[in-house]
Amino acid sequence: MLSPVEALRKLRVEMVMDRRRLVDQQESIQNIQAEIEAIDRAIADEEAMQIGADPRLGRVSV
Repeated sequence: MLSPVEALRKLRVEMVMDRRRLVDQQESIQNIQAEIEAIDRAIADEEAMQIGADPRLGRVSV
């Protein structure tokens, strides 16, 4: 059986590990969000090229 101090240290280590997992998940979510935004920009660029527009200038070329 663990002593009270050992039990508290074990609990602390487990909580630190849980926190690290949460941080990793948050970073992963942020990376996914950035990738989604990049895909959205690529879609807009492709759609603009299909209709002959320059998406950066916001106007249609003739």
